[in-house]
Amino acid sequence: MTKLSITALLLLSVSSSIFANQQIINIDGREVLLNEDGSWQYRSTDRYADTADGRRVRLKEDGSWQYIGNAPLASKEQVRTTDLGLKLQKVVIETHEKKVQKNTRVKTQTVFHLNLQYSSQAKTDIDITKDDIANIQVKDNNGKNYPVLSIQPSPAKLKPGTDTTIVIRADKSPSIWDDAKSMEIVFTPGVFGIQQPITLSQKTTDFDKKKVDGFE
Repeated sequence: MTKLSITALLLLSVSSSIFANQQIINIDGREVLLNEDGSWQYRSTDRYADTADGRRVRLKEDGSWQYIGNAPLASKEQVRTTDLGLKLQKVVIETHEKKVQKNTRVKTQTVFHLNLQYSSQAKTDIDITKDDIANIQVKDNNGKNYPVLSIQPSPAKLKPGTDTTIVIRADKSPSIWDDAKSMEIVFTPGVFGIQQPITLSQKTTDFDKKKVDGFE
């Protein structure tokens, strides 16, 4: 047997092991089994749907339904427009605890660390000012809003061909009662000169946590 034949057989074996008996959810919500021989078949007559809070539901033929776990989360971590690249580096929940008589008062802030990359082909500078927070929104996957407090550094100027890290702070963070699966930060037209909204998101399970001595 030639080396070419052996290589072809190995590739065929790997291909078959990768693609054999895959289970997928098709566009109408039904579970489909993809067979290695190129055929397919429905697994059952049940259908599947994802709720707004990120849970997957099985819709049974008899009219009943049940939760079966969490739906996969599509995380939007990096966006590039014509001239501007915007990447979410990390999200940190900062916590400050203060003793007040016999009680402990806890305050939190959600801190977004982002990287801005400005194309060398751009024609003008980008001005970053505290007024930009009017065009930035922070919310969780349940629709709860968290007021934006500040953007740093500001004022600052981003020139073509350069990049910088910015830090955006929002008041409070999701509590255990909110059962938030993710948070997103939305940049509306006007901030950084963008023409279309940009949304970046991250799962709460990927957040960092940090205790601080206080907030400014």
